[in-house]
Amino acid sequence: MKRIEFATTMVESQSYVGEQALEYILACFLKNKTADVPGVRIVTDIVKSAFIAKLAGTDLVGCGDNCTFTPSGTLTATEVELAPCTMYINIELCYNDLVGIWNGLQSGNLNTQNLGTDFNRAILGVLTGTMAESFENVIWNGSTTAATGKTLTGCTCAVAGVDAGITTHKLHVTGVTITKANVVGYVDELMASLPVCVLENMETVNIWVNPKTALFYKQALMALGLNTPNDSPLLTYDGVKINVIGKIKDNAMYAFNPDNLAIGVGAMDNFSSVSILDMRAHTLDNTIRAAIQGKVDVKLIYEAEAAKLGTA
Repeated sequence: MKRIEFATTMVESQSYVGEQALEYILACFLKNKTADVPGVRIVTDIVKSAFIAKLAGTDLVGCGDNCTFTPSGTLTATEVELAPCTMYINIELCYNDLVGIWNGLQSGNLNTQNLGTDFNRAILGVLTGTMAESFENVIWNGSTTAATGKTLTGCTCAVAGVDAGITTHKLHVTGVTITKANVVGYVDELMASLPVCVLENMETVNIWVNPKTALFYKQALMALGLNTPNDSPLLTYDGVKINVIGKIKDNAMYAFNPDNLAIGVGAMDNFSSVSILDMRAHTLDNTIRAAIQGKVDVKLIYEAEAAKLGTA
């Protein structure tokens, strides 16, 4: 059998900047289970920051003859600022480390096949997938909390995340261990802590838990005889949808409307880029370098209309 040598040209240097990098940057920040939930607000093309405002009126309605104009009540505007923070990946790989990957991409006639396209696609898939996984952890736990993902280092700005963003309606911040025996009671408490303005539109509320808590909830329902191990109904609480998100911490759960969560992606400027570079043509090193960078932020718009239960 003829021996096929390791490809001489394996990596094609590529660079996408600004609008050309759009599909890769959006995949980094929006390709996750949280962003996929219907109703979550996605704000794109933020140059520096973007504001989402809410108007609320109190004591506006009067009663009487109204012969003369008399102003009454107050109109209050509140706003939350989305200020995208820089996130990036920089990696360097030696060509000797790529042999296994190259072998995995082999197919067809290797004498004529150009592996550059396949290999670049594989690298871009790893970069965007890793960034998406890391950012979903940031959505819930912030950019400086390890929790179920790695703490981001070197941050010159910070994304607080959902957990730190809820300060008004928070229950059992310490000492909670969710089990099959108590999970239903904790969900009861969580929902009861929401303000009346949210509860009167229960059909729009979502509960957010991690897979372990979801499993305990299913087991509790089975113990009550409401379903069996063979059943796989949509997970709900009195009609309220329960979203299962892997990056939520153990012993924690949240309740809020999906449209109360906003993800802001920075504009596709010169900073937003994806690059793969063969260093042999530049420094003569037998390495390749790959980088991806973009800007993103996440905020709860109306913090007082969300609730959390469990560890801070």
